[in-house]
Amino acid sequence: MSRVLRGGLLLLLLIPPVTCAGAPAGQIDSVSISPDGKILAVAYEKDHTIFIYKVAVDSGISTRLTNATSGEETSPAFSPDGKRIAYTYWPGAGARSRIIIVNVDGSNAREWSPSGVADLSPVLSSDNKTIVFSRSEFYGSYSPIAQPHPHAWSFYASDLDGTNVRELTSENFYMASPASISPDGKSMVVVTEGLETNEHIAIYSLIAPGPPTRTLQPHVPHEADHKNPILDYPNYLPDGSILFMAASDGKHGFDYDVYRLDPQTSALERLTDGNGYATELKVSADGKTAAFLKWRKNWLGEPTSNQICLLDLQSHKVTPVAVRGLN
Repeated sequence: MSRVLRGGLLLLLLIPPVTCAGAPAGQIDSVSISPDGKILAVAYEKDHTIFIYKVAVDSGISTRLTNATSGEETSPAFSPDGKRIAYTYWPGAGARSRIIIVNVDGSNAREWSPSGVADLSPVLSSDNKTIVFSRSEFYGSYSPIAQPHPHAWSFYASDLDGTNVRELTSENFYMASPASISPDGKSMVVVTEGLETNEHIAIYSLIAPGPPTRTLQPHVPHEADHKNPILDYPNYLPDGSILFMAASDGKHGFDYDVYRLDPQTSALERLTDGNGYATELKVSADGKTAAFLKWRKNWLGEPTSNQICLLDLQSHKVTPVAVRGLN
């Protein structure tokens, strides 16, 4: 299996359309979970468009968040108070992507991006005063056999009113995951990869931009590649530990399981076992529940359909969500 575990900034390679319960062929691209774990926000792709839906966890019933008729809405993220959702919107060919912030009921949508460049994958700080987002300076491929996608990533922060924009990272990354902001609002964590550096978890200061304050490369049991472990989707938990996904050898290819890492002691805890191919890990602000996409494969080993799963972070129980109403 190719190395395709990637975050919301990046595209899954060669993934055919998937089928979700109650809907014709389509694909859930990303998922986010509300602070109280009761609502999911999913980006659903169908017929060359991607729109964001809200999904009630208890019923699985989905409703459109917005009323856009074209373009792509991706990377939804709840504000820590649960009142708003920020996401990336790309109107179409020739246009730049920009960040939109909307009330959780779909009202009062406003374009936030303060610049003329393409802004992506927004996340809000716990005090709802700071927004962290990413920019890509190159779209293409360094290999003649790979599909083109964004590269040269860097991260920025801004006050929520669009002022005080500052670059947080001093490098440009070949690949990067979405960011997660620490509970105290002073740091962010991302998984990055350079052209000459392997994937690792990097912690950056939001107060003093510059090189990472710490880098971590945890090694999980039976990991897929000891020299270059496959890591992604880091999420801060309320206690300062980090939830992430990593690949290990499984019975039918790689297993992309969920782990918890204590950055102070490097203690590692495995929360799932034998996930198969899984992506898009997100955690609720209360630290009780995580959501991710678990994929099914065809006889060629290609991912063909997915299902949202919820992970109870105390009991480690995984519960699938049957989504209805995506169209």
